Amino acid sequence: MSFLKNYTQNVKAVLRSYNNPLKKLENISQKDELEKAFYDEEAESYLENFDLDLFLYDENEKFPASHRYFYSLLTDIKGKRILDCCCGYGFSSVKCAKGGARVSGIDISPGMIELSKKNARLNNVLDKTDFKIMSAQQMEFEDNTFDFVIGMGALHHLNLDLAGLEISRVLKKGGKAVFIEPRIPFKGLIFLRSLIPTKCLESPGGAQLTDSEIKMFSQKFSKTHIEYFIFLKKLSRLPLLNKISDKLEQVDIYISKKCKYLRKLYWAYVLVFSK
Repeated sequence: MSFLKNYTQNVKAVLRSYNNPLKKLENISQKDELEKAFYDEEAESYLENFDLDLFLYDENEKFPASHRYFYSLLTDIKGKRILDCCCGYGFSSVKCAKGGARVSGIDISPGMIELSKKNARLNNVLDKTDFKIMSAQQMEFEDNTFDFVIGMGALHHLNLDLAGLEISRVLKKGGKAVFIEPRIPFKGLIFLRSLIPTKCLESPGGAQLTDSEIKMFSQKFSKTHIEYFIFLKKLSRLPLLNKISDKLEQVDIYISKKCKYLRKLYWAYVLVFSK
């Protein structure tokens, strides 16, 4: 009975990620409170048992293809100002600070901000970073402040109308906003995913993005570039296919380049918006 209950809850969580009603404009306060509580609880476990091996910066860390591409766009950042939206654990903030940038990290979770500060202190970049409890939907920064605005899984937690206006506002002319985000291929595929008993990791207020949402968001910028990731690699979450995860990833990259019409089946993308 416990298995059936957990399975049913997981199915509902996956289906909610298709069109989460909490992301609607009138539910912002309710959503943000749930998100804050969710991530404060997650941060607490890391703060209580701070794993140095997990948080110590590794220049040679192996990243999945989407992350490699994301960071390849942030190589020439020495002396640049970067805003890390929904900074979470602070990994991207630390990496960019190590690259010579001045980084501001924001998150609505006080626990995550504390964790980011601890991460920056451990990796000796506290003097190159500043972290503030702040919503990306209502920022306190002045106009045209940042050369880059970045986020790993940030936009799909936000109201895109409000966040888009704010991100465009604080970004300098000629600056870029770079995000890695989960994508909805199409509703039928979400339904099939819901039947697979692997845990849904989405937060209460999160919802994977649709291409129409990105098209709407991109209207606030002068140019948009999209790269697609995770098609067959999605299967590597199954135990029998986990060992060939790297090969599945290589096939995904090949298919994305050669068969553009199959991109509609991909589960993630890196988004680059230029102001």
